[in-house]
Amino acid sequence: MKILFYCSRPDNNRGSYRIWVNDLNNYFNLIGVQSNINNDMSGDYIILDKNDAKLFPSLKKKYSNKKIGIINHSANSDIKPDFIIVGSIEEKESLCQHKNVFLFPLIEKQYQNTKLKKHVKTDVLKICYHGNEQHLSRFDEGFKDAIEEFNKNVMKVEMKIITSNFPSTNHLPNVVTDFVKYDLNTIISEIQECDIGVAPNISSEKYTKIDDSIGLHDTDFCIRFKNKSNAGRSFVFHQLGLPVIADLTPSNLHILGNPNNGYIVFNKNSWLKALNELCDYNKRNEVAQAAKKEFERLYNPIEWTKQLYKNIKENV
Repeated sequence: MKILFYCSRPDNNRGSYRIWVNDLNNYFNLIGVQSNINNDMSGDYIILDKNDAKLFPSLKKKYSNKKIGIINHSANSDIKPDFIIVGSIEEKESLCQHKNVFLFPLIEKQYQNTKLKKHVKTDVLKICYHGNEQHLSRFDEGFKDAIEEFNKNVMKVEMKIITSNFPSTNHLPNVVTDFVKYDLNTIISEIQECDIGVAPNISSEKYTKIDDSIGLHDTDFCIRFKNKSNAGRSFVFHQLGLPVIADLTPSNLHILGNPNNGYIVFNKNSWLKALNELCDYNKRNEVAQAAKKEFERLYNPIEWTKQLYKNIKENV
């Protein structure tokens, strides 16, 4: 079995390329599967970068004898590839109209084997966010109010936001905030300068209909998240040794569902409780170490690659 990854815009600054093309190609070769990027069209399977999904019809016509898959395929697309590679159970479920949808989590090779941060006592609690700037609007879902109250009444806070595009709106005007441009060469040191990692993602809404007789209560959860939601941002913190506070996005629960490994939150009160516990640097070390151990148990990239290979070979 030979695999070709096809990508018209190779760019390691792009997470989907870095993880699902560059790193996955390396993993396939490590387990003895012939794989390359953009070099050899003689492969049995072609895997298209998500930005090249539009090429599927023409490639399928030209190479009708090959099986062609798409990474991170759009749930709204009419294109029906032979298989799809996704990064979360949320995304997999949203694409269930397709026959072959296989999961390979967003495991960052560049952070493997990095020495964990050792937490020490500090006078200022440094909190880190990294990722797409669009998620910063989710700070309004309890985090903004919690961190402002914590900063005023408990302990001084500094916020570090690492992103490729700086937002036009400062979502934390009352907290000292440092915006840092995402850079592969400095990302590890930038994150490990901080004490806590946060991963906001969901939006919440109140039910407009309440009816106790059919089980619709004013205490029900009502949450909204993208179909491609995943735990990738939390994973990075787990790998680098920062305790994580994340919301109820399903993929976060695989590790954070165990309270020893970190914190799942939903509103101001739960954000505050988590921040208060993590004032203690010993607690930060304890939680970070437990999460890293669980991450390594659940997310060995070689094992996930072997399973992906098995799924493709046996089902496509």
